[in-house]
Amino acid sequence: MRWLWVIIGVLFAAPANAREARDYKASARLVVNCIEAAEKALVETGVDITRQRIGIETRNCDRTTEDTYQSNKRMYCASAEAEVWYGLMQNAFAALIAHYAMRDAEEGKRQTGVEYEPIVPALKQAHEAWEQGKDCEFARIQPGLGTDRYDAPARCGRDRAADRALLYRRWLRGGTY
Repeated sequence: MRWLWVIIGVLFAAPANAREARDYKASARLVVNCIEAAEKALVETGVDITRQRIGIETRNCDRTTEDTYQSNKRMYCASAEAEVWYGLMQNAFAALIAHYAMRDAEEGKRQTGVEYEPIVPALKQAHEAWEQGKDCEFARIQPGLGTDRYDAPARCGRDRAADRALLYRRWLRGGTY
């Protein structure tokens, strides 16, 4: 009979102990582990599933947190994952700059008869143009007055940062697309 009271206590105590979606912190380690597994699978199989890793922490947050309004919950969860992807993108971008700065220095010293065009300035310009993009403004206004108006921009921002992070990681591995 005592175990019955324990089970009842756990069932009724769980919602009180559940954290709010706005307090959710996405796991960068989980996202990186998933990306690395997908990149390994790509090398082994030739099948690219890296984009399928986008949204894993959003779904985890959605399953493990509470919020009165589902649109708020979706916004908080997507925003938490977006922070992780943005950090991964910034790290990959910094690694790209370091890599190509060394290449620019080496290639600039060679006397080949052909003028070398440095990569770093073009990479920085492309990144700055990407950051200035307002792609998520359409995601905000497109749903009209519906509840997606709140969470669509967060999902858009998450997806944009994730796409860019994956692109920079691909460039670091030597992929050009």
